[in-house]
Amino acid sequence: MQPSGAPAADSEPPAGLLDGQSDDETAVRQEGRIRAGWALGHDINSGLPESFPAWLLAIHANSGPFERVVRRGQRRGAAVAVDWSKTLKRWSRRGHSDASLVWRKTYQGPGAIAILWDVSGSMASYVDWYFPWLFQVARQRKDVRVFAFGTESVELTPYFLGSYQQAVAAVYAQIHLWGGGTAIGQVFSQWHKAYADQLLDPAARIVVISDGWDAGPPEYLEQVMLRMAQRAREIYWINPLMVTPGFEPRTRALKIALRYTRLMTAGATIDDLRRLTWRWGLEV
Repeated sequence: MQPSGAPAADSEPPAGLLDGQSDDETAVRQEGRIRAGWALGHDINSGLPESFPAWLLAIHANSGPFERVVRRGQRRGAAVAVDWSKTLKRWSRRGHSDASLVWRKTYQGPGAIAILWDVSGSMASYVDWYFPWLFQVARQRKDVRVFAFGTESVELTPYFLGSYQQAVAAVYAQIHLWGGGTAIGQVFSQWHKAYADQLLDPAARIVVISDGWDAGPPEYLEQVMLRMAQRAREIYWINPLMVTPGFEPRTRALKIALRYTRLMTAGATIDDLRRLTWRWGLEV
């Protein structure tokens, strides 16, 4: 049995995804605009859980079959580089240079995690599933940052530092953000301009939570996904619609995303979320 709020595998497939039409056709483009503008100007459809869900608290009590990639306090796998100082000394002793190099191991920290969470109208029914998990994830390390977006982005990280109830109240107050339209490429471009220098480096991860319905020009998303992929270690895309039977990523945004993401997943079960957070070296 799925916890309350989890994406349902037997839910009605979105029109335009399973009807055989390509995303180049007018019907699918129109469907995307409609979904990207659902509930414009209204509050969250499903609401945030008033208390921290028992299913998320129970995760720590169940070890599960998954091996963690990085444990707290552990160094990640070594990267190898030439130690030029020792190499030159070796060559000096031998009186000539050759192909004999001295190598050294360098260790890279876990890196920042930037989470871009779509809270537009078409994602409203999944808010109560992802919000408690994000609350827990954001409290793991100072370099985990959460941003909610629709037609603009707002950082939610500071709201997650107090109690869960305080976080719910603070996030509800951002009424201008919830249930509006979606302009993924434009918002990501603005976010990249504002935060890339702070957060992105070869160790950083970017996590996108979105169904991929985008009312904006696709070229914006193509350009910014390329820039983000060049600056970050890897990009993950969580799409709750992937639990729909027969789902295929036919929207332009998802086709673009597939070219730049390490993994696209639904994040629709407790085990899905555990695998993701363990992959990132977190405890959730």
